[in-house]
Amino acid sequence: MHWILSHPILAGIAAAIIFELATIILRFGFKMTSPTHTRPISKVTKGYRIHHGYPGIPLLFAVPLLPAETIISSIVIIFAIMLFLSDFIHHAIILPIFAGSHEFYIKYPAT
Repeated sequence: MHWILSHPILAGIAAAIIFELATIILRFGFKMTSPTHTRPISKVTKGYRIHHGYPGIPLLFAVPLLPAETIISSIVIIFAIMLFLSDFIHHAIILPIFAGSHEFYIKYPAT
């Protein structure tokens, strides 16, 4: 645990890879797609999709506001990198190669 907290950027990259592997398994192994399986939340978001990378951006901006080299700042860095990087990898690399499209849509497709 100490290594993870003392190297939060590397831990964030490792966590992003693990998170993306889970996303790939759900998408291609269990045929779960975001527009289908998260559609009920569209009523709350007024039709806008919430990608898992979105929360990573404000978390990255919050890091300088936190006390340096604390457990909390390390955890925030890890989660920020994990969320943002995993979503980026998913839409910029994985989906174009294996699904033929980036599928990064701002709103849910009309049904």
